Amino acid sequence: MRPSVVIIGAGPRGISVLERLGSYLAATGSKQPLDVHIVDDAQLGAGRIWDTEQTRTLCMNTLAGAVTLFTEPGSTVSAPVIEGPTMYEWIQILRGESVREQAQSMFDRFPEILDASFDEEVRATRVESNPSRALYGAYLRWCFRVALGLMPEHVTVHQHHSRAVSIDERDGYDLVHLADGTELVSHSTVLATGWQQPHPTAEEEQLASAPGTWIAPGNPLDQDVQQIPAGDKVLVRGLGMGFFDVMALTTIDRGGKFVEDSDARSGLRYIPSGQEPHFIVSSGRGYPYLPKSEYKSLPPKAALPRLKAVITELTGEERQHERIDFGEQVYPAIVKDAYEAYYRVLAQNHPEALTAGIETVVETIDASELSEMDIALELFVPNPHDRFSLSYWQDPVTALAGDKPLSIDELTSRIAKHMVIDIEQALLARDSAVKAGLWSISASRKPASILGAEGRYTYDSRLSLYKSFMAFGQMVGSGPPLFRTQQLLALVDAGLVSFAGARPQVRVEGEGFVLTGKNIAEEVRASTLVDAWMYSPDTRRPADASTISIQERTRPFRETFADGSPVATGSPEVVPATRQLVNPDGTADPRLHLIGIPTYAQLPDTTISPMPGTNPLMLQETDKVAAHLLQVVGIK
Repeated sequence: MRPSVVIIGAGPRGISVLERLGSYLAATGSKQPLDVHIVDDAQLGAGRIWDTEQTRTLCMNTLAGAVTLFTEPGSTVSAPVIEGPTMYEWIQILRGESVREQAQSMFDRFPEILDASFDEEVRATRVESNPSRALYGAYLRWCFRVALGLMPEHVTVHQHHSRAVSIDERDGYDLVHLADGTELVSHSTVLATGWQQPHPTAEEEQLASAPGTWIAPGNPLDQDVQQIPAGDKVLVRGLGMGFFDVMALTTIDRGGKFVEDSDARSGLRYIPSGQEPHFIVSSGRGYPYLPKSEYKSLPPKAALPRLKAVITELTGEERQHERIDFGEQVYPAIVKDAYEAYYRVLAQNHPEALTAGIETVVETIDASELSEMDIALELFVPNPHDRFSLSYWQDPVTALAGDKPLSIDELTSRIAKHMVIDIEQALLARDSAVKAGLWSISASRKPASILGAEGRYTYDSRLSLYKSFMAFGQMVGSGPPLFRTQQLLALVDAGLVSFAGARPQVRVEGEGFVLTGKNIAEEVRASTLVDAWMYSPDTRRPADASTISIQERTRPFRETFADGSPVATGSPEVVPATRQLVNPDGTADPRLHLIGIPTYAQLPDTTISPMPGTNPLMLQETDKVAAHLLQVVGIK
């Protein structure tokens, strides 16, 4: 049989694996025939999330200038770098603008004539824009075409628009069964499957069998938002990006319009179509994700001096195998970096707020224990409104509502008033001390997660403080574009969104659902419940047929408590250098590889698109797995 490689998943990672395969093959000069099969039941090249046919209402949460799918000079990859345009350069070329020679050269080799329906967006996009997901999908589809076009002639790439339903082990190869009946012989396979829904929990099975309508967690494109009734109260759990997507799909895509209005406190006024629901929204923290700052450019780089010093210390040769207590050894540096970032911007823009120079304030930050730092800084910041308070942002609803339950109307009023401040701070951008401090927290997530990769953090500290830090950083730094927050506040003012606070409890009763919570003094009943988030994959309760078929070849990655006892996570274990799955007996699987989101517990930064100028971990990963795929089939 001709050697064959199977790539399951044709989104960004699948494309990148294909591109890296081509780079390796071109470099080896090998003329050995090879079959490469790429498999996905979603749109090949774009995948499900970035499908080019989707509504243009849904946008990326990444800026146009902050994403690429090409390696760059200096990247730590083994196959030769193949330079191409970033997404924004690609858009500039479409507009006829000048870009780097390497970017233009690649485009000239593979010219693109984009569908005319994108013309208006292409003209309007700036480096700091949030492009539609469909436009990003178009860029990915072009990258896919480039990867196909650069493949050596002796390689045949077969495209399968179907779903892999099982992978059966044979003597020396695997048999990959597709939903359309096709069987693929695979000598080396990579699973680039992205987000996968785990099997429902017992609570979810109860919700699914309830008389009301429950919309389960998932990609908003896969959620049947058409089931959400117009004019009725609808319960929602989740105030992150999933909620903002559902909000847009049930307002803009139902004929509603947001118009600029200088008299409106959000800057926007909503003109309803009459097809909107009335959302009663709650979440674990109970407060909407904060809007991103309007920098009018790419975001500034956070300084993070203390965190960088800690990372250098803990990754030194003599300490690189040491287990780390995140709360004791890492978190204090993150907090102090955030405080310094806040007070430096405050000193720059409002020096009258401080009774001492900024260096004195920084020295006090360094000299203080975390538990004493706020008190120590009071001497230099007499006005409480000028002080930085992480505790406030960690539990904003309690700070706004207090411990006594409120009516939903009163709670909504208090949250909405503070959303006005959120908008003002986002507009201040670099001049906002609050945004500087919170951006420092958010920017700490990537280096902190890399430091703790492969189980270096004790599970005790990961389960408690690290988990809450990552969730907090996501809330303050990975929120929506500012215009989505403005739209949400406009919907509040239109009487179409109310807030039900933190840690909601939902029960099935009668013909629908009842929501209660610690911040509200009333029960809320509705016939529809929307869970507006996406689960991380979980190998302990798989639902996908192909994942179930390889359970006997998979073992969970295990974290370790401080006392040395292990605990299984939801991620399958892989060999870091090759991304081979680790079999239950601890050996590396001879053919199966896994990359991306399902490995989140073992490896860092699995959900972030490659950013130019950062030597992206995703492209390092696809390079590693491409090299090993070829090694397995005997091409070196």
